[in-house]
Amino acid sequence: MFSLESSLLVISVSNGTHKSLSAAGIAMGELLTSGIIGHACVHQGYLDKSIVSALSKTCFSILLPMFLCTSIMNTVKTYGLNRSSIAVPVIGIIHCVGLFLISKFILLPMFNIDGDSVEGRATTVCCTFGNAGVVPMIFAEALFRNSHSDILLKAYSQVSLYLVSWSPFFWSFGRRLLLGNSNLGADDRENKNGRNSRIMNVLNTTKGLFPPPVIGVLLGLFLASTPLSSLFLSNSEFGAPLQILFSCCKNFGRACNPLALLVLTSSLALGNNSEQSPSLSANDIALEEIPFFRRWSCVSLARFLISPTLMFSLLHLFHQIGVIEPMKDDQMLWFILMLQASMPSAQNSVLMLQVDGKTSEATRLAKFLFSMYTTAMIPVVVIATIMLHECNLL
Repeated sequence: MFSLESSLLVISVSNGTHKSLSAAGIAMGELLTSGIIGHACVHQGYLDKSIVSALSKTCFSILLPMFLCTSIMNTVKTYGLNRSSIAVPVIGIIHCVGLFLISKFILLPMFNIDGDSVEGRATTVCCTFGNAGVVPMIFAEALFRNSHSDILLKAYSQVSLYLVSWSPFFWSFGRRLLLGNSNLGADDRENKNGRNSRIMNVLNTTKGLFPPPVIGVLLGLFLASTPLSSLFLSNSEFGAPLQILFSCCKNFGRACNPLALLVLTSSLALGNNSEQSPSLSANDIALEEIPFFRRWSCVSLARFLISPTLMFSLLHLFHQIGVIEPMKDDQMLWFILMLQASMPSAQNSVLMLQVDGKTSEATRLAKFLFSMYTTAMIPVVVIATIMLHECNLL
């Protein structure tokens, strides 16, 4: 009897693991296929840097905030807010700070990388910040689109809550870390020469702390948790007074994921295919000589081993002190945060360098990120498979 039960258990676990592996593999296959499409669009000349830049601004400033706002409103209206809702952004910020300290003071010295150089700072940013918005949402959609609608909604909401802390930290601390204290950018330098420099600096700092996606999440949280929610969401047959506005924003938000995926894949293709035609200064030549394998090993170790391990430890710590529920009771929180921890480096760091006029560094970083996103396929599938099985989400 014991042998029969054991055999059935092994078969059940094997089938569950195979199902999780298949789902994770299909999701990664969709991302890979999208990458091929994006590369083909760039190769055929349908997309260039100016078009991708315009699409990126549209997605980041308009579509993504609408998507996050309407998603979080639906979730809060359905499930409400609890301690876990507050814990997600807190865990996210602690995770990023922990990765920064480990990368800055352990990994970079271990791999003999100068953390104060331009490429050293870029490597630290690659180790610290993963792609927290586009890839997790697209991966979640590929995994759960055929499941119950509430499952996908919960996944989007956990990603949104994570972005509440990650996004301002990335666009403020991450930007300063990447560009250095002496590189303030054109807008900041102009402000320092004006008589209203203090006011402008405060406004620029506030803008960095509250980028459009964060504003979308915060607005959604505010509207859903106050009596104003009845203006946009209603269960009555007559609908809410502003239901049309909510539905319009929701429809625009649906264009976010496919457009963001096209922007991501075409950006990586543009960076990988670009050829540096302008002559490089002596400093530029010196800065590009961090050996590829050394840099790749450093970032891969940080993103695909240390980052998931640190996140899993934080989740257990927060569970032990009673802030979040155990994995069996809050599967989506555990799954999304572990998925976030296994993501490849954030590609928006390339945009930061481009805006600051560091075109050669931006090109080199884009080419490096292309290799990191290729490398990420195996560890992301492995971690997603394990978590899907352990969380029993399929």
